[in-house]
Amino acid sequence: MFHCIIILYSTHVDQKVFSWTQHTKSLILSAFFWGYLIMNLPAAMIGRRYNNQMLLAMSMTLTVALSLATPMLVVAFNWPILVLIRFLQGLTQAFTMPMIHGISAKWAPPNERGRLVGFVLGGLQFGTVITLVGSGILASTRSGWPSIYYTSGAFGIFWVILWLIFGSESPDTHRLITRSERNYIKSSLTQTVSEKKNLITPWKEIFTSMPVWAVTISHAGHNCGFWLLLSEMPTFISSVLKFDIKSDGFVSALPYLAMWLCQFPVTYFADYMNKKNVTSLTFSRKFWNTLGMSGGALGLMVLGYMGENANAAICMYVFVVAIGCCTNVGFNINHLDLAPNYAGILMGFTNAVAALGGVLAPTVCGFIVHDQTSVDEWRVVFTLGAVILFFSSIFYIVFGSAEVQSWNEPRNENVGVRSFMQMKTDYGSSSKYTSSSSSFVKVTSKYTMFVRQ
Repeated sequence: MFHCIIILYSTHVDQKVFSWTQHTKSLILSAFFWGYLIMNLPAAMIGRRYNNQMLLAMSMTLTVALSLATPMLVVAFNWPILVLIRFLQGLTQAFTMPMIHGISAKWAPPNERGRLVGFVLGGLQFGTVITLVGSGILASTRSGWPSIYYTSGAFGIFWVILWLIFGSESPDTHRLITRSERNYIKSSLTQTVSEKKNLITPWKEIFTSMPVWAVTISHAGHNCGFWLLLSEMPTFISSVLKFDIKSDGFVSALPYLAMWLCQFPVTYFADYMNKKNVTSLTFSRKFWNTLGMSGGALGLMVLGYMGENANAAICMYVFVVAIGCCTNVGFNINHLDLAPNYAGILMGFTNAVAALGGVLAPTVCGFIVHDQTSVDEWRVVFTLGAVILFFSSIFYIVFGSAEVQSWNEPRNENVGVRSFMQMKTDYGSSSKYTSSSSSFVKVTSKYTMFVRQ
């Protein structure tokens, strides 16, 4: 996320000015997702063998190191080194979502998944708010845009320390969790989370499962729309709507603040309706997913025809992003429903495919928008995003499900020579790793605040 800041805030009088073309900017913005795409599934597989807590810490440490080195390297080598840094950070950040879902599978009772996972993923939006607002302020100081990287790096180091102290994988042996809480969590997961250790990944069943593909298509469509807004709307706001640097930062952050605030009542209400059996889990997932994605598609279409009416465009921008919070109790949590034993693997797979959305959004935008002040060219971009969101939503309605899949109960075998491709998993109870439900939620939320650097 912070690498977008050079593009937006590279004109401070005390700092070097970068005159990059729109195509170069799009290349920089998309480079992260190439690394993210390549590493997601391997990261999920590695996460099944090694401690997820440590993998998250290592991922963040490497990301912080690259962030701290960015200003010096970019000034020395210009945009090609920034593309490389973005790519490398994509590789390191690819561990984030598979690890979060792998850990969540051991912490989240079925009727509380929406609230827990929604709260954790809400950290992404809160982190975006802090980034967009804070970056505008920091870039306007005497230190200029490099201070953004140094500040984010400092927060990243602080998070790593907190995570190593309080975070871990499982509720089994955490020194702070109460016995009743531990027993409650474990008993709620006995029917879906296996305690077997040598689990063979059912790759064929995963790749031929239509519910898995429904999640994958929906995930990819959402990412395309979300990253279109996150990476390109600041440019649209500054070029078409004519907002200055500080206004651009605050206005760009407003939709993500709205999304973060809205996800609390949405996830609570969704879980409440499920717990009271007012809605089935499958209906709930489809309803909220449709609301989030089709509502976003409608908003994008309207946004494309608002012209240069700044107030109306900003209001619609807020609506499109905020309503996206509904997907946190839609496809974004569906991995845990389908196969809790393989939640991390499923997230690694769907997130890898979905990363294409992050690659394509800024790249396609770069080819379409040649004149950044042209409302007509931006209209084409918004309409294309709307079509993708709507199609993804329909596909999920037709093929989506929240039923635990038959292949979730795996064979228990010795992995032998295939120990890397079909690794052990600890998605059931494990005495090796510890954690706290409340600590996990709080600390992971803090972590996700910074994962979009």
